[in-house]
Amino acid sequence: MKRMTPFVLLLGDLVALMLFIYVGQREHDVVNADNPILGLLPSVGAFALPWVVAGWWLGAFRDDALTPREFLGRTLIAWLATAFLGLLFRALLLGRAVIPTAFAIATLGFGGLFLFGWRLLFLLGWKIARSRELPVESSKAV
Repeated sequence: MKRMTPFVLLLGDLVALMLFIYVGQREHDVVNADNPILGLLPSVGAFALPWVVAGWWLGAFRDDALTPREFLGRTLIAWLATAFLGLLFRALLLGRAVIPTAFAIATLGFGGLFLFGWRLLFLLGWKIARSRELPVESSKAV
């Protein structure tokens, strides 16, 4: 399981980012009616690329980062870098010169909520699975 951890995290992270963007598009009524998945791709790509790079560079996918403090700390730092870069890339892709402050705050907060929500569930599942793998010491009769 440990060897698969970075890939499971990355897959879950990408799904969380995709859900965040889809919910945002639905909320603002800008979903591509002909092909919702295709309509998601530019925005998902704008955040996924920085997330993969920042996540790997800042250790958000490391196997040894699974103490809650380190795990969530690395996630937070990577998300802050990703949100900034993702907003910038998205604005460039859409040809927008200005990123509204309210949009940036919502992206930072709600995107982080989706990402942290998924990662907290992962951490909980990982801790439960890990506790089941540990051998129970047999008690010795004195």
